[in-house]
Amino acid sequence: MTVAKDLENAEEIARRIAHTTGAQRFELHDDLHRSLSRIRLNGGEVPAKLHRLDLDLVDEALEVSFDNMPV
Repeated sequence: MTVAKDLENAEEIARRIAHTTGAQRFELHDDLHRSLSRIRLNGGEVPAKLHRLDLDLVDEALEVSFDNMPV
């Protein structure tokens, strides 16, 4: 896949993430993260908004994991 195709794919995944919740959101995050990694590996630059979304989803996953920890 070319950088342009990976970028297009990442944008589509980001749109889908905006309309999902729960486990499906985390599955889509995995897809987004892989697309962003491919963009970087192929010499492309990841747009700031997609990078921020990736980091925000990591934070969400961490929050959820702490919510399930016994006290």
